[in-house]
Amino acid sequence: MDHEQDFRTTRTVRLTDLGPLPDVSESNSETTWRMFTELQAQDSCRFMKTEPSTLVPLGDAPSHARRMLAVDEVMYEVRRYNRVCPVEAQWRILGEMLREAGADAPAALTGTEFRRTPPLARRSRVREQVEWAAQHGMLREAFSFFTSLPEGDWVHMGD
Repeated sequence: MDHEQDFRTTRTVRLTDLGPLPDVSESNSETTWRMFTELQAQDSCRFMKTEPSTLVPLGDAPSHARRMLAVDEVMYEVRRYNRVCPVEAQWRILGEMLREAGADAPAALTGTEFRRTPPLARRSRVREQVEWAAQHGMLREAFSFFTSLPEGDWVHMGD
């Protein structure tokens, strides 16, 4: 009992410390609606006309052909589904494609080197090739190559 009484006393003291409370008036929905329509009729706040957005609707997302690609976007495609690199034969094709654009292109791993290289080192070599492609204007071609490969033409982590 004493505890409850102390609580009520404390609560009363806090309410009295607030000072006088503002008058509260309750208005029904008809009053609120009337006030809204009166404010709307005043037209005191004019908005600019809506202008077309530069954003593209989701269904009309820009194709990769119409915008610049970034190395990270291409590497996202490479790493999708826990991929490491293309299978050896496909990777050789990518390496040849890049070599045609410049003799200094990083080579694909083949043969014994392919089999002995750990997965993360292989992925690192793919990144070197993607970065080289970006520096030499071949990033779109590399991206197209990667997206054209069926999932069976990829080496995955744990393979």
